[in-house]
Amino acid sequence: MTRFHSRLFLGVLLSLTIFLTGLALPVRAQETDPFETGQINGQALGLDRDDLQSRTACLLVYMDGKAVDLLHYRQDETVYMASLTKMMTAWLAVRLLEDKGRSLDDQATVRPADLEGLAALNASVAGFQTGEVVSYRDLIYGLLISSGCDAANTLARVTAGSLEDFVVQMNEEALRMGLSGTHFANPTGLFHVDNYGTSHDMTRLLGAVIEDDFLKEALSRRRHTTKATNKHPQGITMQHYLTYYGSQAGIDTSGIDGGKTGQLKESGYCLASFKEISGLLFVVCTTGADGPQGHLSDHLALYQAVSDLIGTNPPLVRGIGQPAPLPTESIQTSSPVEGQKKDPATSGQILRLVTLVFLSLLTLLVLALFFFLLVRRRIRKDY
Repeated sequence: MTRFHSRLFLGVLLSLTIFLTGLALPVRAQETDPFETGQINGQALGLDRDDLQSRTACLLVYMDGKAVDLLHYRQDETVYMASLTKMMTAWLAVRLLEDKGRSLDDQATVRPADLEGLAALNASVAGFQTGEVVSYRDLIYGLLISSGCDAANTLARVTAGSLEDFVVQMNEEALRMGLSGTHFANPTGLFHVDNYGTSHDMTRLLGAVIEDDFLKEALSRRRHTTKATNKHPQGITMQHYLTYYGSQAGIDTSGIDGGKTGQLKESGYCLASFKEISGLLFVVCTTGADGPQGHLSDHLALYQAVSDLIGTNPPLVRGIGQPAPLPTESIQTSSPVEGQKKDPATSGQILRLVTLVFLSLLTLLVLALFFFLLVRRRIRKDY
């Protein structure tokens, strides 16, 4: 084999290696979606992409049982969603409690495994302790107000039997809701390469969650003190992260009715929120802001833009694309056969896997060819 052929081979091999490595990296956002808005009373929202501090954004309005898209900005990009995950945790936990005939005022005991590793990760917690007997109601308040990973793990274990089974059911719920760009790997939202979603999916998920009156109230409450427990005789006082971030950034968040925050190094600052304006429910999700002021300012600006256009008369809303049914409707009409496990992998993941396997085999074939030519050359040289 000549020096030219050796260099050519090494170049091809290096290119394949880089490409395969890229495929194996965690799913990251792709800048593909343009900024796009619908109209209210014949006018587009009075802001553009340069007014947003977040990396992705989606705004929906719920009308006549339909979700109408009003703003898109990279809304279908795959991003790490951090503690927005806990919206699904709350939704599923309440459903499982109902299925078991349990009341929100029934109680569960926190176990050591529910708290394991949380302190080392500096994870957000509500403050529950090992052996503490807590009502499901207060666990959910701790989950949604304090973004408590301790509450998330406890709820997952006691409602599904184990964290693993709970995660399987989280993904089944996502499939039933039509959240095709979302996959869950844990109930907490702590970083995992397989815990991701899209802004569009998260707005639809929040729209389903606040159909439950208790969950809507929990997401709206800015301060809560739990009932007395065996570990906290005075209860635990919690402050919503909307209030906490607002005080950090010097921003009044009263213009947001409620919502769920999320923040990781890998995700930036995320927020899914809702607000009722002139009798219509608006839901926003943004991800990827650099600081707490970013996601709060974006949501307040979007709600203000909507308010400026609605006026006092029933608004005429023209959305982007076709209205979609509420996620809860698809749950009722497309439930899987009982006991059947659905594969949580999306078609995009399957395509990536097939491509990765194909290119791995191609690389092995090229390597085999190289060694065959090398051995053949040496044989010829010997003779």
